[in-house]
Order: sequence, then C-alpha cells, then structure tokens
Amino acid sequence: MMRPKLQVLSILLGLAVLAAGCVTVGPEGKGGEASRTASFSYTWQDTNLAIVVDVELARRRAEEPYFPLGIKIANKRLNRIIVDRETLLLVDEANAVYPMPSVEELSLQYDKLVPDNKFKSQTGVLGDQIMTGFSYFRKAEGRLFPQTQGGGRTVDSIYVQTKGYMEDLVYFPMPAGGIKGKTLRLRLNVYELGKPLDVAFRVD
Repeated sequence: MMRPKLQVLSILLGLAVLAAGCVTVGPEGKGGEASRTASFSYTWQDTNLAIVVDVELARRRAEEPYFPLGIKIANKRLNRIIVDRETLLLVDEANAVYPMPSVEELSLQYDKLVPDNKFKSQTGVLGDQIMTGFSYFRKAEGRLFPQTQGGGRTVDSIYVQTKGYMEDLVYFPMPAGGIKGKTLRLRLNVYELGKPLDVAFRVD
C-alpha cells in the first residue's frame, strides 16, 4: 500500500505532467478588458500604452496546434520597452498561462506561416484608427517569427522607444479548451510596468 506522503507526491507529479506547457496562476489584475474597435480588432490603452489585438487570423486557425494574433503596441511615455518571446504570454479562461513557442518549434509543427503572412500583407493588422493618433510615433522594426517555413529573418527582441510603436504577428499554443467563443488575455510583462499587464479580448 502506498504511503500517504508518496501518494500526494505521485498526484502532484501527475498534475505537473498534465500541466506541461502552461502554468496556472491567478489573475494579475492590472489592465482590463479591451474595447472592440472593429469586427476582429480590440484596443486597450492608458496613459502609458496603447495595445491592439487582432483576432481575424486566429479565428481561421482554431483547429491548428498554434494560432496567430496580430498585435500593435504603442509606447506613450515609458522608457524604452523590450518586447520578445518571453515578455508576451497568453492567458486562457482557466488562468493557464501559455508562453510563445520557439521559432524552431513553430516551424516544425505549424505549416501556415506563408499564408498567414500573405494574409497580413494584404489586410494589415487592424486597429489603424487608433494608431492615427500616434502617426508621429517611430515604428520599431522587428519580426519575432519567420514569414516562411524553416527560414526567413527573425529578431529576438523588439525595442520600442518612448513615442514609438511595434506591430507583429505572434503565435501561441492552442489552449486545451480551444479559442472559439473564449475570452483570452494577452499578458505583457516588461520591467517598466512594475507588474504584468493583461488585456482581455474575445475570439468569436
């Protein structure tokens, strides 16, 4: 018969295996729900930042192991922020947190990079109406994921200066419950904010 302590250890180990790839945490509390500013575009802003999340491509990739989000981040007055594959996270309705995949992992397990980038080049990342208010902001060059399978230029970090902005197509693992009809959160965790910021949006 298994001893109680060993039984508990076994259960905890099993839960850790089930949770591989995501970590359950409580809500961060900073940030809030973004406003829908277009059919597939959500916008949130305060005195420091404006963040746009576009879900049009995500809706088309709901059956894939990974899905893209179009994002824009305008830095109004913070010191230079650094956005990379570790500072942007996805939080699902169960408060499970999903980090971005590596470039290699995505290239091996997801075969829609070319059509995704073709779609983005034709439609752009929505939320342009809010970005017109920052037309004098300087765009930060960067691409966290390649445009083609197994190759293409990428960067590890995007530097967004004060009165600057970035836009990119970023990828996350598909949450256990899927994304259709779900309210998700994009979490930005940069030093200058003091604590992570969650922006809630919905994929209908």
